[in-house]
Amino acid sequence: MRVKHNLTLLTFLVFSITGALAQGIAPQSVNSAGVNMSQSNGSLSFTVGELVVLSQMDSDGNTLGSGFTNSAVSSTMVVSIAEPNSEELNVRVYPNPTTDLVFVDVSDTKLEWLYVEVYELQGKLMSSEKYAGITNKIGINTQAYSTGTYMLNLKDKSGKMLGSYKLIKQ
Repeated sequence: MRVKHNLTLLTFLVFSITGALAQGIAPQSVNSAGVNMSQSNGSLSFTVGELVVLSQMDSDGNTLGSGFTNSAVSSTMVVSIAEPNSEELNVRVYPNPTTDLVFVDVSDTKLEWLYVEVYELQGKLMSSEKYAGITNKIGINTQAYSTGTYMLNLKDKSGKMLGSYKLIKQ
């Protein structure tokens, strides 16, 4: 009887110790890697390495993975669609994306006049302004614009397209 009791006690101890040790496993995670690259005319960012549970896509084709982890989320933003000829017009458009003001920095031009137009992607003209063709910092107020994507076009006085930029309003 005593042997049976000791065997029962030993079995109970073995299962108790095993159960206690099983609860002591440290949590682990799988980390992902990513990269951001940018130039004056655009940027690229992505992450790779985790499981996607649910993926959402917006109207611009950007995707966002969600759930208990994120995965393969990428976004590409093209800022410049058509760069102006630097001998005719040296310009920089920033910040992009924007929340309220966009600046068109004209650092060198031989133009008499510069026309700046902003269009919705559906073609509706949002703004059209004429500026003297001198070194200038032009501010465009986008505060009243809805969140979305717009086209900012630069033209000369004859209406010739000099440059076109994709403008993102947040």
